[in-house]
Amino acid sequence: MGQESGRQAERLLLFAVWAGTAVFGIAMVAAGWPQYWRYVASETAPLAWFETVLLVLISFIAALMAFVRVLTGNCRRVIWGWTAVAGGFIALALDERFALHERIRDRLLKPTGIRLLPWMEAGDWIIPIYTLCGLAAAWGIWRLLDIGKAARTFFIAALLLSACAAGMDTIDVRSLDQGMERLLQSIEEGLETAAMTCFLSAFLSAFTATLRSLASGAAQVRDADRQEERRSDML
Repeated sequence: MGQESGRQAERLLLFAVWAGTAVFGIAMVAAGWPQYWRYVASETAPLAWFETVLLVLISFIAALMAFVRVLTGNCRRVIWGWTAVAGGFIALALDERFALHERIRDRLLKPTGIRLLPWMEAGDWIIPIYTLCGLAAAWGIWRLLDIGKAARTFFIAALLLSACAAGMDTIDVRSLDQGMERLLQSIEEGLETAAMTCFLSAFLSAFTATLRSLASGAAQVRDADRQEERRSDML
C-alpha cells in the first residue's frame, strides 16, 4: 500500500510539472498573439526565465540526491557524481539567466570570423562544445539513474530533445527571412523547455524512487524488530 501510494504521488508530481510547463508555454504564446514569438523567442523573454527556473530545480533535485546518498552511506563515486550534476545544471542556469554564451560569442568569438560548419554563424562554437560535454557526461548520469525505468526513459527523451535544440541553434538565423527566423527560434526554445522538463522529470523520478526504496527498507526493519519482540515475549 505504501509503495503504491508513493507511485501515485510521483505520477501526480510529474503531471503537475508537465501541466505547469504546458500552461506557461501556451500562456506566453497566447499573450503575444498574433506575435506568438514575442514572449518566447528572445533570450530575455519570460520563457527564458522559466527555463532558468527549471534548471535551478534540476540542480536542486540533484543536490538532494547527493545529500540522501551521503546520509545512506553510498560510495563516493555516486555522491560526487550527483554533486557534479548539480554543479553542471546550476552553471547552465546562470548561462541561461545572463546569456553568457551569447555574450562570449558576440564579443570574443564572432570577430574571428571562423565557422565550424558552413551553415553556422561565425564564432558560434559554444553550443557544440556544450553538446559534446553533455554527451561525455551522459553515460555517467545514466549510471546514476539506475534506480528506476521511468527516470532513464525521461533522460533519453531529454537527450533527444536537447540534441534537436542544439542542432537548430547551430543554424545562422540571420541568413533567414524574419518570419522564418522567429519561427525557428520559437521552436528551438520550445524544444529546450521540453528537454529541461524531461531532465527534471528524470531526476524527480529517481528521487522519489530512492525515497520509496528507503521507506521500504525502513518498513522491513520495523517488521523484523516487531517479530523479534514477539519472539522475546513468547519466551
